[in-house]
Amino acid sequence: MPSQIFSFTICTWNRHPLFQNETWSRLVLTSLGTGPIGEKTDRYAYCLMPDHLHLLLSPKESNLVDLINQWKSFSANLLRENGVEGPCWQRAFYDHALRKEEDIRGVAEYIVNNPVRSGIVTNWVDYPFSWHRWM
Repeated sequence: MPSQIFSFTICTWNRHPLFQNETWSRLVLTSLGTGPIGEKTDRYAYCLMPDHLHLLLSPKESNLVDLINQWKSFSANLLRENGVEGPCWQRAFYDHALRKEEDIRGVAEYIVNNPVRSGIVTNWVDYPFSWHRWM
């Protein structure tokens, strides 16, 4: 069983829709596997929306605030190397520690259904920037 599981929402700077750009979207998703989050967490779900990112993960170690900030810096550097100018992420983020009675798979399905609730797609599997481990 994993250690404590957290749900995060990380918004772009001023909610700018950076991730309408497919190249930048793919860079951010790749950074979830290769950067600090990939190295120091178990990932259960993500959904990258045009102006924010939802993550469901469990840290293997490390201070969670430091870990998210390390990833934000890592991903922002990748984005800047590929044409993004200025700040990428808001300083703060929202987090929620799942309680024992919360169903991790249900939370993952809620996360990946964000583009459906937003009217971007009618079925979450048609959205290329969502994933959960039980797909």
